[in-house]
Amino acid sequence: MKVALISLDYYGYDKYIISAMKELDIEAIHIDIYANRYRYPNLWVRLKNLINKSFFNYNIKTSHLDKLIKDTLSNYSKLDKIVIIHAEWLSPETLNFCQFKSNEMIAYHYDGIQRMPSIINTFKYFDKIYSYDKEDAKKYNLNFITNYIYEQVKDINFHEERKAFNISSLDNRTPILEKIAKILEKKNYPYEFMVVNRRQFNFYTRKIKTKIKYLNRMVSREQVLDKIKRSNLMVDIQRPEQTGLTFRVFEALGLNKKLITTNKDIINYDFYNPNNILIIDPENIEIPDKFLHTKYEMVPDHILSNYHVKTWVKKILELN
Repeated sequence: MKVALISLDYYGYDKYIISAMKELDIEAIHIDIYANRYRYPNLWVRLKNLINKSFFNYNIKTSHLDKLIKDTLSNYSKLDKIVIIHAEWLSPETLNFCQFKSNEMIAYHYDGIQRMPSIINTFKYFDKIYSYDKEDAKKYNLNFITNYIYEQVKDINFHEERKAFNISSLDNRTPILEKIAKILEKKNYPYEFMVVNRRQFNFYTRKIKTKIKYLNRMVSREQVLDKIKRSNLMVDIQRPEQTGLTFRVFEALGLNKKLITTNKDIINYDFYNPNNILIIDPENIEIPDKFLHTKYEMVPDHILSNYHVKTWVKKILELN
């Protein structure tokens, strides 16, 4: 089977899909939009593109992306399947070309449609559409599938510190993270929380004084993974408009970490264990000492295997 994955692999999750496909003897092609993104050579080109977008409906970034995908796919005969993660990045012309080059078009979204409603305009190009959000799946008649465990550690003696970890973008979740940080400080429980703001200017005023680190650059996937492995507790704050389980949940599962989360729907999953997962109310946060100081209880392998990236690939591609 020959499959192309087209995605904006900004956070580095999608490369694990390619690795899983190759383990399953699939000829996998990854067109990584982020790694091959257009970069302005100078300020003049940036300004020129702004004028072209505003008055002539032309975007040099979109043109670059269209050419990248067409040139790459043109090197192959018709593919069995093309999987596109977040197709709203692609023009109708490019999606039409992908249809021409593939026997089956598959879409996957690991973000809520409320955050990017333009994605609805791409539905007509796909044979199957998957979403990680149960409510979106019901509302738009999509196929539901969770995110996946991309790395698993079975060594329970792996060196880890008594420390909570979170990394997230600067948004409406940040005040909640500050509250959690303050509670952990009062309980003398160490934490490493990182809030990333990639905008040039930061007008955010901290609500509570904490030891949270505020950064203006991304942290690499390798660095994040190392920090997760060396912590024993993770914090996951759900966006208010989403019900899907974030990758934080599956990192905690795969790496045997306790989890504090605001996602109430997690109680409906077969891996849920109140000893390992604490659900908190953002308006009234309570973190019991018992939860912080009891050991992690291992989740059975037969449950974890259902969420592994290789199982995810089998479901998406409908492999037996």
